[in-house]
Amino acid sequence: MKKSRIALMSTALVAAGATAIGTATTAQADTTNPTTNNTTTGQTQTAKTSQSELDANIKDAQTAVNDAKDKTGQAQTAADAAKGAAVQSKSQASTAQATTTKVQTDLSTAKTAEAEAQQVADSATDDAINQAQDAVTNQQNQNQQLTQTVDTAKTDVDKAGDSVNSAQTVVDQTNTDATQANQTVANAQAQVDHAQDVVDGKDSATAQQNLATAQQDLSQAQTNVKQANDATKQASQAVSDAQTKVTSAQTSVDQANQAQSAAQQNINTATQAQAAAQKALDDASQHQGSTQTFTLGTEYVNALKAYNDAEGYNLNSSDPVVQRLIKASDAMSQMLKFQSNAVDKNIKINGRQDLTPEVLSQLSTYAAQLINSMRDEFGAPHVIVTNGSVKFAGDIADEVTADQWILAVENAHDVPAINRAAAKNGLFSKATANMYEDAALAKATSNLGEWHLTLDDFKQMIFTSLQSFMANDEEWSHANSILGAAAHGKDQYFGVSFSDSIGENVLGAPGKTLNFDSHFAFVPQDSSYWVDESKFDKTAIKNETVSANEIKQLESDLATKKTATNTAKTALATANTNTTKAQNTLTAAKTTLATAKQQQANAQTTLTNAQAAVKTATAAVAAAQKAVDETSASDATKQQALSDAKAALKAAQAVQSQKQASLTAAKVKLATANQALAQAKVKLANAEAALKAGQQALANKKVYLD
Repeated sequence: MKKSRIALMSTALVAAGATAIGTATTAQADTTNPTTNNTTTGQTQTAKTSQSELDANIKDAQTAVNDAKDKTGQAQTAADAAKGAAVQSKSQASTAQATTTKVQTDLSTAKTAEAEAQQVADSATDDAINQAQDAVTNQQNQNQQLTQTVDTAKTDVDKAGDSVNSAQTVVDQTNTDATQANQTVANAQAQVDHAQDVVDGKDSATAQQNLATAQQDLSQAQTNVKQANDATKQASQAVSDAQTKVTSAQTSVDQANQAQSAAQQNINTATQAQAAAQKALDDASQHQGSTQTFTLGTEYVNALKAYNDAEGYNLNSSDPVVQRLIKASDAMSQMLKFQSNAVDKNIKINGRQDLTPEVLSQLSTYAAQLINSMRDEFGAPHVIVTNGSVKFAGDIADEVTADQWILAVENAHDVPAINRAAAKNGLFSKATANMYEDAALAKATSNLGEWHLTLDDFKQMIFTSLQSFMANDEEWSHANSILGAAAHGKDQYFGVSFSDSIGENVLGAPGKTLNFDSHFAFVPQDSSYWVDESKFDKTAIKNETVSANEIKQLESDLATKKTATNTAKTALATANTNTTKAQNTLTAAKTTLATAKQQQANAQTTLTNAQAAVKTATAAVAAAQKAVDETSASDATKQQALSDAKAALKAAQAVQSQKQASLTAAKVKLATANQALAQAKVKLANAEAALKAGQQALANKKVYLD
């Protein structure tokens, strides 16, 4: 870019607590009238009221009479006063009349109370009180005797009840003995009848037939037992097989459930991973930076190095070394094109208030990205964007703006503004030299109010300024400065900012224009540049912009996560199907097992019944054999068996008679005991009734005495 279009200024290279209160209480013992508190002990002494007590009672009654008389007099006085008031004042006649009526009523009541009190006092004589007290004492004595009678009657009832219980126990036992004796006699009689039949030769053929039938039944029962036993074994085996299938099916269900849970967990994990990948991509898309590059090219790098080696700044512009560099810079400049970013276009910047530290940080990291790409080609140290370098660049722009310095007009750096900013940030300054800044006219616009610019516009200003620095075809000091000529072999702290001013005839534009100058601030790490490092924050600012390559990686990762999620869903569907199948198999196996167990129970019941039938049949064979043996015995043997049976019958009958007699005697004793109990209960009822009447009489007499 020609000097006639933009003014550029080179960087000069220089070496530099509480209280509690208690409440006392008192206790007083209760008193009791001795005439109502003692009923059973000290009968005569405590029952009678002393003469002094009687006198006191009479005195109290007389006092009540006197009080009633006093009230009567007071009432009469009040009545007289009311009448006098009524006579004296006609205006208060109605009130006085009402008062008179009330007082007359009180007078009548008081006279009635006086008469009643007098009647009580007249009747309360010494003889009357003594007689009433004696009546109470006598009744208390009678009640004590009645209470003893009731207690004795209760004891008699209890004893009679015990006798009845004992007699009932004897009756129950003797009744059991008599029943057993009756059964023994019946059995003995049956034996006698059987022995007689044998002697008489009856049922001989029947006995043989019965024996044959019993033996046949026994054989069949034994066959049934064998069959039932086999069936039971088969049923047990079926149960065992069914149980094995249930166990196996349950294992399959458990495994299927585990696989289902694992598949669900995999889906959860995959879904979360997909969501995280989606969020990462979304976040990255919001911070997607420009993919802009600033490529110098090998020829430009070599031409600039050749220029520097030949100290080209002393050569004539027609020198081949200079011409080579001009040609290389033109070719490079034609290849460079600014790339807009849609996200940046949505970030509005309409005034200096919008050039916040955050925005300047983004612009500085963008510029650093371009500068470092060039320095990599040139083989120079990088620039580092820090909090301090961004602030320093911002302070330069603020100071230049305050001076209303227009670079295109002044055609020089605002060195005082740069030095003021350097002093604020602890950097060394030289009054006559610019030690830190590369500056260029970035933009001129006729918008004198709001800027109507975006972050993308300011990035384009940076790109345009770098093009001016690197390929102006007139001087190459800016190019060397951008590529780190003053870096002293170390990375430099870097920041970029913009000043704005209003001037006329900038770039030949008619009328006043709003001009933006870019300020690229480079701070070497060399100690000679520092006065107070505590004023300069060297904390590096992380470049949060995301490259297109990173976006592609995130998109690829999201696609992988989506595939994993779909695979997990397919696996879950398969696991669900397997779980359903396994559950159905388990249900069928349990049904088979239940049926097998029922068949096993039926087989066991059949076996038990068959075994019982064998026992019954065996006993029947033994009985039939005995009958056959008896019919086959000699006459003497048969006769002897008959005699023995009769003797046993006779003995049993004797015991039966004895037991029956004992039962009859026990029943008689039980009846006698029941009768005695009934009589005792009648006596108790009479005694309790007499005691109740005595207690009522005592209460009445106490009332009279009071």
